[in-house]
Amino acid sequence: MKPPRVARSWPPPPMPIGESRWQRRARMGASPKRWQRPTALAGLTGLTAVALALLAGAAWLAWDGFLSEAPVRLHPDAVGPSNRSPWAQAATATAVAEASADRPPPTDTTTLAQWQALLAAEWVRDAQQAWRHALQLAALRPAWAEALVQPLLEPLWQRREFEGMLNSLDQTPGLPAQWRDTWASATLSQWTHFAPAQAAAWASARAQRAMPGAAEALVAVNDRWAHQDARSATMFASTLPGITGQALLTESLSRWLALDGTAARSWIRTQGTNGSLDAAIALHATQDELARQSPQEAIELVRHIADPARRQQAQWALAQTLRDIDPNRQDLLDQALQGAGPTPMEPLP
Repeated sequence: MKPPRVARSWPPPPMPIGESRWQRRARMGASPKRWQRPTALAGLTGLTAVALALLAGAAWLAWDGFLSEAPVRLHPDAVGPSNRSPWAQAATATAVAEASADRPPPTDTTTLAQWQALLAAEWVRDAQQAWRHALQLAALRPAWAEALVQPLLEPLWQRREFEGMLNSLDQTPGLPAQWRDTWASATLSQWTHFAPAQAAAWASARAQRAMPGAAEALVAVNDRWAHQDARSATMFASTLPGITGQALLTESLSRWLALDGTAARSWIRTQGTNGSLDAAIALHATQDELARQSPQEAIELVRHIADPARRQQAQWALAQTLRDIDPNRQDLLDQALQGAGPTPMEPLP
């Protein structure tokens, strides 16, 4: 015999403000089993759910440790191709690398495309680690070096991860010197373009520790920086010690004098007598352009040369330039040679 139906009013009373549909059904006497939300583990016991959770956690930790090892431990069959792969445009390099391999192919079924897919998946997780693994794989497979590493350069440059890239290049053993130098030079050039002060500080610190190739890197950074911003390059070079710092200062100051002589000469006057500026001053003050446009300024600039022998030679060189411009201006010749000794026999370095 069916239980009597419970009389309900129609239409149903309006739901209180803030009451959900489930709360209303519970208030009106509906069975909880009929409106209970299903769950994925609803049919599992408590012990089974715990076991599955532990198993999933262990699998994730194992894969995490698996990726953190050297690339020889990474098996490319573990992942498939990814649509987010930065190697999407590397098909040509891949074909060339596999066709011109200078080593026998690996004994297993590993292919370049599989390694690229694995590194692409790792890129999403940790870009710097993918970069390190790509370099290690390039050291193991020199024929694949370009196809493995080249597609990573531009994305990492856009992320401004220059220091990590350069440090990894230095720390990867067995990497072909040709590729190491090419990638390091391109990365340092990009760093100088985006953040020249940071690139110069990095190169300067390496030069002070006498690391291999550090002096050449510092010269390259200073040269590019001087073409971008000669004033800032000069300011930085003036803080560098030693012969290298003096050479870089001469180069950047000469560049600044050529681009904006008025501002550069004003800065020179604020430095007093500074021996590290002598070479640039002597070169600029004795040129025809300044002596012709502003001879008094050229004469004054020569007097800022700190070394007496170099100053004397610059005075005679300036006098010769003034005589070539106008031999009748004896007054300028006398001012240029004021305090100078006899004509130097040999040019100074």
